[in-house]
Amino acid sequence: MNSTISKYLFYLPSTYLRGENVSRYLKFSRQFQYWDRDDISAFQLNSLRKLVNFAYENSLFYRKLYDENSVHPNDLKELKDFSNFPTVSKQDIVEHFSTIRTKCSYSPLVTHKTTGGSTGRAVTIIKNARALAHERAVTWRSYEWAGVTIGSPQARFWGIPLSQFNQRKYRLIDLVTNRQRFSAFDISPDSFQKFYEKLHRFRPQYLYGYVSVILQFVNFLDENDLTLPDSVASIITTSEILTETTRTRIGAVTGLKVYNEYGCGEVGSIAHECEQGNMHIMDESLYLEAQSKHHSSGSGSLLVSDFHNYAMPLIRYEVGDNAQLSNDQCSCGRTLSILKKIHGREYDTLYDSQFNPIHPEYVMYVFEEIKDTVGGIKQFQVLQHKDLSMEISLVKEENFLDQTERTLENKLKSKFGEGVKFNFRYVDTIRREASGKLRLVKSQVNT
Repeated sequence: MNSTISKYLFYLPSTYLRGENVSRYLKFSRQFQYWDRDDISAFQLNSLRKLVNFAYENSLFYRKLYDENSVHPNDLKELKDFSNFPTVSKQDIVEHFSTIRTKCSYSPLVTHKTTGGSTGRAVTIIKNARALAHERAVTWRSYEWAGVTIGSPQARFWGIPLSQFNQRKYRLIDLVTNRQRFSAFDISPDSFQKFYEKLHRFRPQYLYGYVSVILQFVNFLDENDLTLPDSVASIITTSEILTETTRTRIGAVTGLKVYNEYGCGEVGSIAHECEQGNMHIMDESLYLEAQSKHHSSGSGSLLVSDFHNYAMPLIRYEVGDNAQLSNDQCSCGRTLSILKKIHGREYDTLYDSQFNPIHPEYVMYVFEEIKDTVGGIKQFQVLQHKDLSMEISLVKEENFLDQTERTLENKLKSKFGEGVKFNFRYVDTIRREASGKLRLVKSQVNT
């Protein structure tokens, strides 16, 4: 589809009807990226004050949390004071959903989003239209650094929802956003060949998606002496760690610059890579901290506060990743803060009974669907042994039923094949690695 038609006939009208004035905030974000650092800090402090005050007055959860920790919105006089406020975990979101949400969450224009495969706990959040508009605006502003604009055709290396309803829903979303989706759950050579042919018919301007899947597709191109259509101008990777080795490999085969993206489902875009290779934080949309006992190192556990989500405030929210923040000036001229050395969660590739690789996000989709339909699972971990058998550890909810296990096993068998055995273990908690990371999908196949 022509990018202009996509932008003005589909994307902007559809978002505007949902109360999301993306164009307005995109104009603001284009200007904001060059603001003076002192002005950015003042903007962030003012945004945090408004958010904390609103949460204290309108969320039973935050009023109780702040009272119990002897802090008050009036204590936030400078940005450094913000570290005195308590953090909020994914467990808090799950267990106190009804008291975190505010009166704004009952608007007909809010969006409910279930995320959390990556933490082992499905987390549902509510976002108001203004928050979503800001999220989309900072993302599109940052994509412009890679030569991409609203309406640019995208080849998306991503997951495909498992339910028929959600498949139809995302086909419509893909149409509105002018993108073709390649399933990260079917990464066989035959599938790559079909998608390669589709790419040349569709002629995308950029590739977007999971690092590991794009790498495998690029390797497929190299092994078969194939090239991307000349319409492709850049590649944007997300959701997984982009190592320099992988970046170099993708760039060498395609001849294109690779831009990295970092975010989380609950908030959206957190940082994007500019032309000079620095990951700029979305300072007009959120406040990012790296909490560590060793403050001088600048590295620690990431905490994010979403300035604009008043439906379900996320304040000092524990993302679950570790990274280092930097005050370095970027040669690109933008004054946005910089995120360095992201130490994200690690996933392992799984294999079906025919030893075909399966992207680990497939398992995440299965568990999210189980949560939305059958229910009963609080947390999970999947371990694939060398013989391809899978050990699935489950932390049960009170409403867990025998049907839940059967449904889960059937869905996994439909993808991995009858030759893969599934063994279920019921545990009280999922143990973290020695590093502190929570690895939910582990494989011993290639060890």
